[in-house]
Amino acid sequence: MIPKPAHDAVKPAAKAVTVSAQEYDRLLGHAKQAEQYLRQLADVDNTRKRLQREKEEFSRFAAESVIRHLLPIIDSLSQALVAVDTQADPKTIIQGVHLIYRQLLGLLEREGVARITTIGEPFDPHRHEAVAQVDTDEPKADGTVVEEVQVGYTMHGKVLRPAMVKVAKKSSPQTEPSQQQGERKEG
Repeated sequence: MIPKPAHDAVKPAAKAVTVSAQEYDRLLGHAKQAEQYLRQLADVDNTRKRLQREKEEFSRFAAESVIRHLLPIIDSLSQALVAVDTQADPKTIIQGVHLIYRQLLGLLEREGVARITTIGEPFDPHRHEAVAQVDTDEPKADGTVVEEVQVGYTMHGKVLRPAMVKVAKKSSPQTEPSQQQGERKEG
């Protein structure tokens, strides 16, 4: 015969506990609340995981709509390239390029992209990037944009790329050459 392990031989006796009906109902209520809390916690965790999956899927396919709208423009560009190789009439080719440009601008507009207005506008560092200053004698022109170097764009009001601009600066009064040299010697 195989001897039984010593730990099985000594088992504490289970004690019977008596509780009142009110205490039983209170404990049962706590148990139900704990179970409900754990279910809600699991629901929140499952929702968080589902939202994370949806976010990842959305980011992978976010550009799909724009790409679908770009495909006809790419087709038009391909046709224009064929026309460049086969057509001798430069006016027709130029018209085709302008058409493609308008198609592309239309797509950007439908997606909420807009050009930043520049010339004649007051310089705004949030929308414009000054690349140069141009002297002006007109006091009203001081601080306004006089030339656009590169177009800037917004999307739904948010700046995608600031416009590169040249800004008017009020000309300083000319001093005599002898005064300028004297100022340089003192400084």
